[in-house]
Amino acid sequence: MSSLRSASRVLLLAAALPCAAAGTSLASHVAVADGWAGYRVPLVAGVGEPCCFDDRAESLQVGQCDLDSRNWSFGSRGDASPSGAAAELAVYLHVAGGHIDRVRAVAASCAVRSATPVHWIAPAEPAQSVKLLADWLDEETAGRQRKDSALAALAYHADAAATKALLERAAPTRPNDDREQALFWLGQARGAEGAEFVEHFATTDGDPKLRAHAVFVLSQARIGDSYVRIRQISSTDPSAHVRSQALFWMAQMDDARAAADITFALRTEKSSDVREQAVFAMSQLKDDQADGALIGLLRGDYPREVKKQALFWLSQSGSPRALQFLDEALK
Repeated sequence: MSSLRSASRVLLLAAALPCAAAGTSLASHVAVADGWAGYRVPLVAGVGEPCCFDDRAESLQVGQCDLDSRNWSFGSRGDASPSGAAAELAVYLHVAGGHIDRVRAVAASCAVRSATPVHWIAPAEPAQSVKLLADWLDEETAGRQRKDSALAALAYHADAAATKALLERAAPTRPNDDREQALFWLGQARGAEGAEFVEHFATTDGDPKLRAHAVFVLSQARIGDSYVRIRQISSTDPSAHVRSQALFWMAQMDDARAAADITFALRTEKSSDVREQAVFAMSQLKDDQADGALIGLLRGDYPREVKKQALFWLSQSGSPRALQFLDEALK
């Protein structure tokens, strides 16, 4: 840790490199020398401030990003509204042997450090940056974590080309892992338009596993009334697995309508597997809702299998309300 604090480990803000000659690609400018190169592009609106956070503090605190760390992780604080320097995304690319081997990106306002100075490129065209990252993702074979960092960097670009690049990576011709990650970032960073695309995949894609993943992404998007979209999928998707996942994520969304909607699904769902998952989803409702919903099943006119599942999950609660009901039932 002491070595990280030494002067040699502190990020030096080098003077910006001269602009590339007309027609020169951003990639060729980045690969001028080994080490870290950086540039700034507009940051997409509505994502908060992507930065490294110190999760050891009692509350989420912005920390310093170490470009050289193997464990690169960052997040966006939802209450942070970028303005000024934070309205820009700083993209860092590490070059070794003339080739990019690592990509990092955070809000330009975030404090960062590295073992060597960062060579800054200015200006950088956002569309060129999107192309550079998309091409690198197609060529990179070094592992999932490196791809995830580059995909996040691409998703945070304000340029419309970023949405197009993510859609291309979500196409049915791509490997499932690439498709799922692309859908995740469409939902996380591309606003209402991205959520619409995710819903399209959730309702039309031929792969049930991908549709289920798209439902999860919709539950995290928090754009418009995504709950209603997921509720519709929970009753109409032809796959029992997808309907089960939709009910589960409805319960996780902290929506006041979830208990009644999942109860209704139990009365109308024909698949015993989905009904079983629906009861489990009820057990995941927030606060005291879970106990009330499960007790309602035990007191209501439901199949024996549903009541057995409700009794099991109620017994796992351990809350005073659950224990009181169980004591009364045993009497």
